[in-house]
Amino acid sequence: MGALIAARDWSETPLGPMAEWDAGLKAMVSMMLAAERPVALLCGEKGTLVYNKGYAEICGTRHPAVLGKDVLEAWPEAADFNGNVLATCLAGGKLTYKDTHLVLQRNGAPEDTWFDLDYSPFRDETGRVIGVLALVSETTAHHHAGEALRTAEERFRQSLNAAGVIGVWDWHFDSDLMFADAPFASFFQVDSGRAEQGVPRREFGMRIHPDDRAYVEEETQRSFATGADLAIEHRLVDGDGRVRWVMIRGTCFRDGQGQPERLAGAAVEITNRKNAEESRRLLIRELHHRIKNTFAVIAGMVTMTARSTSDVGEMAEVLRGRLVALASAHELIRPAITAEVGHTEQTTLADLFTAILTPHLYFPEQFTLEAPPVELGVTAATSLALVLHELATNASKYGALSTAKGLLSVRGHFDGDVLSLEWAETGGPAVSGPPGHQGFGSRLASMSIVGQLAGSIAFDWLETGLVVRLTMARERLLR
Repeated sequence: MGALIAARDWSETPLGPMAEWDAGLKAMVSMMLAAERPVALLCGEKGTLVYNKGYAEICGTRHPAVLGKDVLEAWPEAADFNGNVLATCLAGGKLTYKDTHLVLQRNGAPEDTWFDLDYSPFRDETGRVIGVLALVSETTAHHHAGEALRTAEERFRQSLNAAGVIGVWDWHFDSDLMFADAPFASFFQVDSGRAEQGVPRREFGMRIHPDDRAYVEEETQRSFATGADLAIEHRLVDGDGRVRWVMIRGTCFRDGQGQPERLAGAAVEITNRKNAEESRRLLIRELHHRIKNTFAVIAGMVTMTARSTSDVGEMAEVLRGRLVALASAHELIRPAITAEVGHTEQTTLADLFTAILTPHLYFPEQFTLEAPPVELGVTAATSLALVLHELATNASKYGALSTAKGLLSVRGHFDGDVLSLEWAETGGPAVSGPPGHQGFGSRLASMSIVGQLAGSIAFDWLETGLVVRLTMARERLLR
């Protein structure tokens, strides 16, 4: 570069012949040529370029043609950027840029580049600013490496998300420190910044359900002692009391002597699966309960029909209709029991009440419904059908529907996005108070309303008859 600079005819540039250059400029050129880092001098008001070998490599195929050219002409695609540099530094200011993006055409085509740049003025012997000293470090390769790493991390995270993975963790036996990524730490309610640096393992155990701690510790110590892989499922209790389920899988890694050194793995939240399993178990129990109860209901129908008809033909006709209605009610709740896929039919609130209650009525006028028209999705219909079936069965056994003199009225209204219903029984046997214990049907009703319909259910055992108040979220009714 020294030879190229010496051979250049500088008389045709604003700097003039090299023999007439200011001593300060010559000193800057000598210092620049000795530097390993890319350095350029933007000389004079137009920023005439003088640079060293490192900067020449950054120029690509534009070197050596840009040697001695004005910087705005040498890099026209960055003219605005370099114009600001000249204006600022020739006025005595300084500029610093970190990982700055520039689109340059240094090899015949536009390319994205990134640089760390430092600009400062340099002066002649009298102290007058005569140019700009540019210290240049290209960070393009580092930037691309960072982007590649971020892309790899994003793909890795997407893969984990697709597999339902919360996050990853790494437990070091000697230090008893556990390292974890931010999602895993957040799930266990541990500070993510500290988790990246490692925290005592006991901090990750603070949220484990008390009933599961002994099991978790036993399985973890077994992996620690034997080097076996870890495979456990346990509950966590959040600060607000919410219970969540997590599945932990870990692989043991050994040191050079074959001794267990660390255990690392991933976690998957399985709360929905566990809730679904519990719901399924409850529904299977309901199926057995329903089969047993169906015979009692049919027997009651026969008795009730016999009392209200005058001959065998009429009794057969009325009984046949009631059995068909009972079958219709069972058909409405069949998807909930059998978990059928693709069942997308809808029904209305009025149709659901009619289907469920008709088999239990002595005459239609026993039941009145005053509620806004509501479309029910299949999930909501099946959940609500379970509740209504229990209420209707109990009413026909012990309440207002156990006698022809009894009446049942249901009134409903929307309060914002919440549907409120009031089930009121009158005219039946006197009620002495709530039952001695909560039956299976009551627990099933509560699970359906609270768990599936995001609502509530309350029983008021008045002497004149049972009153049940239900609330359900509007958006859940459409599911």
